[in-house]
Amino acid sequence: MPDSVASGQRFPETVKARYFRVDRRDIVYLKFILEAYEGLSTMSTADRKEGIVRISFSTWAEQDIGDLLAALAADIELVEVSDPMEAINA
Repeated sequence: MPDSVASGQRFPETVKARYFRVDRRDIVYLKFILEAYEGLSTMSTADRKEGIVRISFSTWAEQDIGDLLAALAADIELVEVSDPMEAINA
C-alpha cells in the first residue's frame, strides 16, 4: 500500500484494466484467487463463451497484479488480449 494511503492522505487513483483469455473452467478459480487479495483488483467476465475476463485495478497495485498474474500463468492458461472485442469476434 502506498505511503499516502497508510498516512491517511487522499489522492486521485487511476484505474486500469487488462483483458485475458482464460479456459472457461478456470474463470471461477481465477476470480477466487483475485478476491483472496482483498482490495487489490476486481474481475468481471467480458465474454463467458470465449473465456475473456477483465481485471481492473488501481495504478498503485499494478506491480502486485503483474506479479500475481505471472504466477497464476504458471498454473492456468492466461493469455493477455489487447483488444477484447477482436478476441471475442475471432
